[in-house]
Amino acid sequence: MADNANMNVKPRKIKWLLTASLILNLFLISGIVGGVYRLFLSDHAVFGNQAQRGLRFAADDLPTERQHMYRKVLREARRDARPLIKSGQDARSEVRTLLAAPTFDRDAVTAALNKTHEADMALRIRIEQSLLDFVEILSPEERATFADGLAKQGPLRQALLRNQQAEAATTP
Repeated sequence: MADNANMNVKPRKIKWLLTASLILNLFLISGIVGGVYRLFLSDHAVFGNQAQRGLRFAADDLPTERQHMYRKVLREARRDARPLIKSGQDARSEVRTLLAAPTFDRDAVTAALNKTHEADMALRIRIEQSLLDFVEILSPEERATFADGLAKQGPLRQALLRNQQAEAATTP
């Protein structure tokens, strides 16, 4: 009789272990399938809703050939501007060092900030000149498309947002 009672307990334990194993396996498989789905299938949907910003995305609506030309112009402008970028980084490093110094020297910090501003403005001017050289070769339709791209994703975006906010404020 003891053997009979022992036999009844074992199948019950086995049933619970199998049920727990099944639940755990389903949980793990669901996690793996969900991870694969998120990684491969919904990757574009997750990031596609967020507008990509910056100069490099402003030409996305132009023909492929023009996009390649534009990216080449940006690459060359960046390559040519490396000394200005380095100068700005060095000036920022100097500002950090001066701010962390035991004694505060306002004139030295101001001079370092001025170096930073000068490097940033020189860099901006160089990039803008490169963009103007690129825009000069575009057709009027392509220029309009490029201007829209700058307004949607580039530096003109803030002006577009301000105009939209002003229009929304004036309409009842």
